[in-house]
Amino acid sequence: MTARAPGFLAAAFVLALGLWAAPAAATQVTALFPSDRLTVADPAQQTGRRVTLPLPSCTADPSGCDEVRLLNQLDGFSVHPRVALRFSAPVTLDSVTRDSVFILPLWTEPLPSPVGLGQFVWDGESRTLYARPERALLQSRRYALVVTSRVVDEDNRPLRADPAQIAPREAAGDGASVEQQLWTGLEAAGVKRREVVALTLFTTQSVTVGLERIRAALEARPAPELRFALPPGGVRSVYARAEIQALEWQRQTAVTGPLGAPAPLPLGLVPASDIRTIAFGSYRSPSFLSRERHIPATPTRNGGPRPSGEEDIHLTLYLPREAAPVEGWPVAIFGHGFSNDRHLVPMAVAATMARNGFATVAINVVGHGGGVAGTLTVRRAGGAVVTLPAGGRGVDLDGDGKIGPTEGVGTRSPGPLAAISSRDGLRQTVADLMTLGRALRRGVDVDGDGRPDLDRQRIYYFGHSFGGIYGTLLMAVEPALRVGVLGVPGGPIVEIARQAAPFRPLVAAALKSRTPALMNGAKDFYEFIPLFGEPPVRSPLPGALDIQAYFDRVEWLAQSADPMAFAPYLRHVPLPGLSPKAVLYQWAVGDLTVPNPTTENILRAGDLHLQASVYRHDKGMAALPQRFRNPHGFLLWTLFPEVSAIGRAAQEQVARFFLSGGRQIERVDDRFEVHLTRPLAR
Repeated sequence: MTARAPGFLAAAFVLALGLWAAPAAATQVTALFPSDRLTVADPAQQTGRRVTLPLPSCTADPSGCDEVRLLNQLDGFSVHPRVALRFSAPVTLDSVTRDSVFILPLWTEPLPSPVGLGQFVWDGESRTLYARPERALLQSRRYALVVTSRVVDEDNRPLRADPAQIAPREAAGDGASVEQQLWTGLEAAGVKRREVVALTLFTTQSVTVGLERIRAALEARPAPELRFALPPGGVRSVYARAEIQALEWQRQTAVTGPLGAPAPLPLGLVPASDIRTIAFGSYRSPSFLSRERHIPATPTRNGGPRPSGEEDIHLTLYLPREAAPVEGWPVAIFGHGFSNDRHLVPMAVAATMARNGFATVAINVVGHGGGVAGTLTVRRAGGAVVTLPAGGRGVDLDGDGKIGPTEGVGTRSPGPLAAISSRDGLRQTVADLMTLGRALRRGVDVDGDGRPDLDRQRIYYFGHSFGGIYGTLLMAVEPALRVGVLGVPGGPIVEIARQAAPFRPLVAAALKSRTPALMNGAKDFYEFIPLFGEPPVRSPLPGALDIQAYFDRVEWLAQSADPMAFAPYLRHVPLPGLSPKAVLYQWAVGDLTVPNPTTENILRAGDLHLQASVYRHDKGMAALPQRFRNPHGFLLWTLFPEVSAIGRAAQEQVARFFLSGGRQIERVDDRFEVHLTRPLAR
């Protein structure tokens, strides 16, 4: 396999070259991507445009054809595009800097601008430079990709262009105002008109609109009721912690046959000295997912996802030991991580929250907790044994008769929707949490005494790992949640998967399952994507560019559930009708599950470094047992005596942030650093 411009980019360049031919005399830019020249007008879309990338050969590349068809339903380009610049001759890569090539917002935005490029990959065969913007762009906005004569060729000669190459011809109906804004912005950036040798305009897609429309659909329905009557006969499933001797969970792992072996839950984490009551309940939540775990695309201007049915969502609630305030306990919604569940992990945090006066509630993520037939057994002193439904949300999506620990959160692979992966499972989980919030605001009487046990107004969110990822989406779109803590999240998810050893085999499996397969190694793949700040890749191995293009398509398709894409709307650019949110991002140096560069993507996208707390695992790792080499789960380390002090400190920081109303991030332990003004040097 030889290096080449892969898939739709190759066809896009051919189209661009036909529109924009360059003289052969001097080194020039001959094509740029992204460009609105690869869109069509579509008044049904919020941006007024729809992507129209040329299809690859559907015979030779059927998977690529499926992926491009999905992209062509979107109303704009990625907010973190894989920029491509093709030249008529090789250029000096050191001359490609923030001052010489950049992305310029056409309207003022409250984030650093212009936006420089990084992560350079040079394809010598096609004389194409690939790059990424230094931060995520804003949604539904017009940008200019600009190349100046400050870029030089291998003979140190400035690039040249004829006048036709710098006419912003994509600015159809509003051409005059857009062109004026463009040149005004360039002048403000210190770039003279004569220095511009190439530019193109492009429009970013609407990222948050799907969840905003889902929120509107939920608000148009009556608020659901939390029911605590799961046993047969309507008996209340509310138990005094002091009476519970054991909790046993049996997961459904197969469509037929016996359940899994009973797994005792660690009740010692939620002692009666901290927890008065453990309640198991449910509520009805609209489902927007199809059987393929996909939320069908709709036009973004007036359309929106429609419910396909309803689902019973089961929850676990922990109430503090002390007497409740008159208005009820403030509530902390906890979001668990990938492959975890609402049974074990919330136990690790509920006692700390209770000691600080918060009730804790948790649900299962879509596709998690085993199948729906799983059970939860409550053994009580002096009382009958009670068996409850465990509320699993896993499904046998691939038809093999088994229900995996996360099966059902993503689309089936292989298949025409494989590239969407967990995007819509994440969005459905956010919808379920918004529905839970509405149920809490309706009022909740847990013990049936006629008085509210939970405060309708003081509702908070904190999540770990996957819970930090979908929690970022939730905090950005839900107006009733004003304070939240997002633990060890990262984005885009495809970047987590390729950079983290635990998930890399899943990526390899996806590359193998495509038609044609994209694996370029016997056991592993070689993508040759540098991190920000690393030198350019100048000679990627054969097949690497195809893999890079595939990753870009997957990232682009997933941005309506990408925390990096949602991060700007937390504080600096709140969505219409919403106020800036008080958020705290907790993360750990040396995270091996969600690598630090992917967390940095979120912080940089939202300008959120001041809203971060860093556990400096690098300073104390040598003194810990080897099994704690990975600090990813530090918030949950109350599960382990050797590191429980670290877990308690992280949880205490969460509780104090909530108690301050999100106004103060405390350094509760010397191992945590706060108030960072820039990325942490590593």
